[in-house]
Amino acid sequence: MEINNYSSVGLRTAADVASEENADNQSLGQDDFMLLMTEQLKNQDPLEPMDNGEFLAQIAQFGTVDGINKLLENFDSFASGMQSSQALQASNLIGRNVLVDHDEGYLSSTGTVQGAVELNNTADVAVNIYDLTGEVVNRIEMGQQSPGLVQFNWDGTTFSGQRAASGRYRVEVEATRNGETESMQTLMSSNVVSLTLGGVGKEMKVELENLGQVDFSHVYQIL
Repeated sequence: MEINNYSSVGLRTAADVASEENADNQSLGQDDFMLLMTEQLKNQDPLEPMDNGEFLAQIAQFGTVDGINKLLENFDSFASGMQSSQALQASNLIGRNVLVDHDEGYLSSTGTVQGAVELNNTADVAVNIYDLTGEVVNRIEMGQQSPGLVQFNWDGTTFSGQRAASGRYRVEVEATRNGETESMQTLMSSNVVSLTLGGVGKEMKVELENLGQVDFSHVYQIL
């Protein structure tokens, strides 16, 4: 709301106008506020003049609105600075191997598929490898494992002993304890290719070699 004639405010308070300006998401500066206060004093009812308490309350009200706006501006600046700092730190990940919350691994023509699982209790661990059609191509029996981070490695061979074709494979880790089997969160090892900033309030993305993007928060460990 644009005010061209401050005398038009009549008996409305300067704080009322300030609140309306703020509600319209427009700027009311300190100079404008002082002009409004002057017009208000000139147009007040001489039989019921504004007392000191009311006058100070209006100034305090404007100060609160102005202070909140400045606080929001400072917060946006702080958030932008934090994101820039995180991006700078995260840039060190490029070219590094990480363990990431993911259920797929990529098998190259000569490489292996590596990953890990975090165990809270001792359990028998087995790793199932599926191709993209959903068929199990191999199963790795790892036996009893102690609590902690347990790493596994698939050399690319199938049940028949032949090497599987290059490509992406889904990995499922099972943990069996006291006769009960449950699927565990799979952590896959992959190389970080690049990072993508998501803007203020949005999470950074990590580009994994041959596996696509994941949220930065899904990175479990830097290897």
